Amino acid sequence: MTADLLFHILLALAVVVISGRLFGRLVGAVGQPPVIGEVLSGILLGPSLLGLFAPDAEAFLFPARVRPLLGVVSQVGVVLYMFLVGLEFDIGLLKQRAAPLIVTSQASIIVPFLLGSALALGIHDPLAPGGVSVPAFALFMGVAMSITAFPVLARILTDRGLTRTPLGVAALTCAAINDVMAWCLLALVVGVTRAMPSGGVPGELVIAFAIGAIVPHGSAFARSATRWLNGIVTILLLPAFFALTGLRTQIGLVSSANEWMICLAIILLATAGKFGGAALAGRATGMPWRFAAQLGILMNTRGLMELVVLNVGLDLGVISPTLFTMMVIMALVTTAMTSPLLALVSRGEKPAAP
Repeated sequence: MTADLLFHILLALAVVVISGRLFGRLVGAVGQPPVIGEVLSGILLGPSLLGLFAPDAEAFLFPARVRPLLGVVSQVGVVLYMFLVGLEFDIGLLKQRAAPLIVTSQASIIVPFLLGSALALGIHDPLAPGGVSVPAFALFMGVAMSITAFPVLARILTDRGLTRTPLGVAALTCAAINDVMAWCLLALVVGVTRAMPSGGVPGELVIAFAIGAIVPHGSAFARSATRWLNGIVTILLLPAFFALTGLRTQIGLVSSANEWMICLAIILLATAGKFGGAALAGRATGMPWRFAAQLGILMNTRGLMELVVLNVGLDLGVISPTLFTMMVIMALVTTAMTSPLLALVSRGEKPAAP
């Protein structure tokens, strides 16, 4: 590795880390999870803003020869992140109020999965890459609409002091079950599309998550691993992933009125599926309406988990860059709406127990 290449790698990492931290704090000041600002910083450093108004600056910061190395760093970061997500997965939660929460979590997967698959039938021709079959495209869209971001959800609950409340336990339990199902479905999509010319298969992500999940949640090893890895993953490695996602996200690709209508439809269906599926199932299993609505709002949080799935889809060649951009917008919007909607529904009353 030449000195010039090393300089550009270190410069790129420094820029994305500083930018991510800055934007994370800015959005945190208005009650949003830092992941929103970190993703936004990555998008702004890419072709959507910096590349549009200062293409020479973007080319200097992220030259073509540096991007593959950033990709390696980001992949390491995501693998370690999935391991940490697995460590956060508390199997003990599954034993608490198991029956109604299993029903609710499954509804919050099945309903958006069906809506996403149905939408895929209508947008396959204009937005699916050439050679991608309708079943593979529909499967992926269903999975992508079904994601709940367990770590971001946990962060929101912690910030609001809800982690150990009935609502917090219910949301974490549903999200934990949701994570397992989502990765099983993603493995199915990978199996369907494996014969296609594509990028890497995300088996290492599933394995990392599984390894973390089987480690006892409160063990000394889990606490030590989280303490040692959390800083390097969240401060250094994941910003590289956000930067790479930003370089792949081109807001300008969504340009026509029809494309923005499709983007809006994706946001509405994703929200209706997650919120509606969880809230109606929660109510059907005996939860009060307010509690069920709060749970539905929390389950609509997508965040980084959605970006991981979307990058897998883009690498596999299942979705086009235009649809990738639409789905990134959906992930940002659904995550950003969680805190304000939860505050609105919770106004004037503490969360009720189911």
